[in-house]
Amino acid sequence: MVINSQQQRVIDELDRNILLLASAGTGKTNTLAYRVAHIIDSGRAEAQNILCMTFTNKAANEMKSRIQTLVGNAAKAVEISTFHSFCFYILQQEGKRDESLYTDVTIFDEEDCKELYMSLKPAQMRDMNFANLISTVKEHRSIYGFYSGNVLVDYENTIQRLRRDRERNIEKLFYHFNNLNSDALSDFWVHGHEWMTAYDENLQHVHGVDFTDLICGVHRLFQEPDVRERWRSRYQYIAVDEMQDTGILEYKVMEMLWAGNHVLLCGDYFQTIYEWRGSDPFRLLADFTRDFDPLKIIFYENYRSNRTLFTMAFDTLTTMFPELVGSVYDEMPRSHSASDGEPVLVKACRTEYNEAKYIYDAICALPKDRSIGVLVRDNRKAQRLSEQFNRFNGDKPESERREFMIIDEYKFFRRQEIKDIMAYFKLLMNPNDAVSAKRIIKRYVAGIGEARIRDIESSNNRQVGLKLTDFMDMPIFESEPYAKLVTGLEHDEVVVYDVESTGTDTMQDRIIQIAAIRMDKQGNALETFERFINPSISVGDSQAVHGFSDDYLQKHGESPVAVLEDFKKFSKNRVIVGHNVNYDISILSHELARHNLGEPQFKAVYDTLDIFRRFYPHLENHKLGFLSSYFPINHTPTHNAMDDIIATGQLLLYAVRENIVPTTTARMVAINQYKSAFTSIASQMATLRRKMHTEKPTQLLAYIMNQMGVLEYYKSHGEMAKVEYIRQLYRIMESLDKEYEGSTGLARLNHILQLAALTAGEPQRQGQDRIPIITVHQSKGSEFDYVFLSGMNQGVFPSLMALKEGNEDEEKRLFYVAVTRAKQELVITYTQEAQRGKQSEPSAFLNYLPKDSQLVEWRS
Repeated sequence: MVINSQQQRVIDELDRNILLLASAGTGKTNTLAYRVAHIIDSGRAEAQNILCMTFTNKAANEMKSRIQTLVGNAAKAVEISTFHSFCFYILQQEGKRDESLYTDVTIFDEEDCKELYMSLKPAQMRDMNFANLISTVKEHRSIYGFYSGNVLVDYENTIQRLRRDRERNIEKLFYHFNNLNSDALSDFWVHGHEWMTAYDENLQHVHGVDFTDLICGVHRLFQEPDVRERWRSRYQYIAVDEMQDTGILEYKVMEMLWAGNHVLLCGDYFQTIYEWRGSDPFRLLADFTRDFDPLKIIFYENYRSNRTLFTMAFDTLTTMFPELVGSVYDEMPRSHSASDGEPVLVKACRTEYNEAKYIYDAICALPKDRSIGVLVRDNRKAQRLSEQFNRFNGDKPESERREFMIIDEYKFFRRQEIKDIMAYFKLLMNPNDAVSAKRIIKRYVAGIGEARIRDIESSNNRQVGLKLTDFMDMPIFESEPYAKLVTGLEHDEVVVYDVESTGTDTMQDRIIQIAAIRMDKQGNALETFERFINPSISVGDSQAVHGFSDDYLQKHGESPVAVLEDFKKFSKNRVIVGHNVNYDISILSHELARHNLGEPQFKAVYDTLDIFRRFYPHLENHKLGFLSSYFPINHTPTHNAMDDIIATGQLLLYAVRENIVPTTTARMVAINQYKSAFTSIASQMATLRRKMHTEKPTQLLAYIMNQMGVLEYYKSHGEMAKVEYIRQLYRIMESLDKEYEGSTGLARLNHILQLAALTAGEPQRQGQDRIPIITVHQSKGSEFDYVFLSGMNQGVFPSLMALKEGNEDEEKRLFYVAVTRAKQELVITYTQEAQRGKQSEPSAFLNYLPKDSQLVEWRS
């Protein structure tokens, strides 16, 4: 790659913060990759101290690939991820320290979340609007800083303030077919905090977070100075791409990592197309300029489009935003291409049928090896074009047809059959995921219908501590769920334990302390185990949490093998209890495996966090400190391991006495009622759980398909076409096996789940030979040799809603994004007749195109 002078400035400047303004096709990704390589090669920072955040997985993968080409394996240590992925990583890592989080937490996409909010949504309110309402309230709770610890009160205060500050914005969400649902709106102002709290409880019940929780959760965590400093000090160089898509809350989260570090903020004012989601680049860049004194660098050279396309796009932009363009650019941007290319073609078509036929014939005339994109303003237009193209294909020999995909196919991980398969994996990693359990039951398990599921999830069964997911594993059919706990207390076999470690990554970090007591049924400690381990690695910033220094552990710590062997003997065939115990079990299992000491030999494991959330779901929170003050246990935890263990033991005894024993009979009656229906799937899931510790995700997928009846299901339903998409999933998993070679099967499973969750709303190019018909929003970050921009009619693009609400500037920027996707040729079409023969006007945006015939050609 030839580096121009402005790109070289970005690569070389390692002392000052940088504000980089780089429009589409200006070589930004390559430049950032070279900059990272220079940071590492010059010794300014280690690879693990560099953080690069993007807003799409596609951009993150491109950057990873380019950095790896430049610096080799060192690139693997650079943290390169989307903003949401980074936030999820933080939540997972902090799960041990913050008891409001589960360590087996999973992400629920917008479709999964419907299952959790449908009972709360007012009738006649659109699903999308209710989801936006939830997101808005959550975000503003964080923006307003309402973190009292009482979620119900926090949401009530948030909604009251929203009514003062943003009443009109909230009101818009309650319109249905241009009619305001005033009753639902009034109900929201009075009871909305109860809706929000109930929805959060539903998420907690399944150990889940939604997309908004990823950002809000990290923002809440970062209110704690020690947590914020722990993450801020990890990095020295931070780059944030696509800053124009950053919302206010996202900026607030990132800003807390920047102090004292070297920051590069990169983006393009004119590609701001998410103001409706809360992005406000002009305000945020003003804040960044004021607070971080950056060096401003502008990329003027475009490497994507030929000269005709580039000149057309920039002239159009200048006509739409003359003052802003003049204030941003000190000199005229230019195309690096030596080719002029064909003028942009604007084609008037009489009807939608004629428009579709024109585009289809033009595509068929192009070579099959060229990349082609069909862009539209909304999904309805995409669907109509797809239907027409399929009809035209039917008139051609198979060898001459062109294959298309619409947006729902383009989003691979949103496909029904893929989500169904991923449900098995999600349930493996998060056994409390009732949404995934329902997907599996409804699709592949005979004899269990909606009525039975509702019955199982009734309040009566919840009051006795039962959940739907309990029936998806064998232990519930082998004995009463709490029988081993009650018997263990009777026979003095209960061990309450806790660990401290060098960090919160159960696969990489090391245990430094194991503390445990064996207790009797009165809560007395019959036997104590407290040992320190010299981990042979530095405790780093985790010392601020547990208080043990490297020096202390060198003096008092024993060898890991000696302590682990002794604890394995201490805990053998005993009932293990902890508060948020999944982390402790996971890191212990990894430590034992690391030293070839086998697996823990527990009789059973119980989590007091899970127990109290089951029996007391509506408490203010379920942290150990709160529970210890709320219930009469006469012991206060201090974050000292032994103190916390004693408090946990006292809480356990309270729950056994007040909740578990009194409900035993009712629980057994319910279990026996549903036993026969679930035995087969529970047995299969138990086998799958055993396999997940030793086998690759591809092997698990093969077992699900062949042994759990999924392949047979699609054969019997005549849906073998769906199996081909599952084969594509298998190929994705194979590539991940190579990418994460050396990591455990569980780690790879975690990666595939993150990929699925965090790309649910992002296009995945499965099948490069199929031509996408996608919205302009979805085309962001993509480029094609040939682009067909269809439906350029007034009221379509710009949309009627944008015109009605005065959001025309955002529509103009969206138009600019559309005309900058093409590298070689761009065709724009509009219709003269709308559906049902009404006259249709061309988009007013076409008037912004240059009048120069060498740049734009108009045809009727």
